[in-house]
Amino acid sequence: MEKKDVLRRAAKVFDIPTDIAGGEIHIELAGRGEVLCENHKGILLLSEEEVEISLGRETFSVVGEGLTVLAMNANEVRIRGRINGISFNG
Repeated sequence: MEKKDVLRRAAKVFDIPTDIAGGEIHIELAGRGEVLCENHKGILLLSEEEVEISLGRETFSVVGEGLTVLAMNANEVRIRGRINGISFNG
């Protein structure tokens, strides 16, 4: 059994959100102006119109105008600008 599977099961037993316990992705959208993505694997594309983030087997794209990476560390990336859309790929 993989470590993620064990963490997911433990989260379910103890009623803890899986994104916190199991390293699952966690995405928050604050209006149309800011996106927070936790547990990412890096930025694949960065422009003022699109930011594409690796989630491992999938990617997550933010499309908009004047997009900038406000903050980034090994666990999270925060994007600010006029957000017109978000999508998952893969």
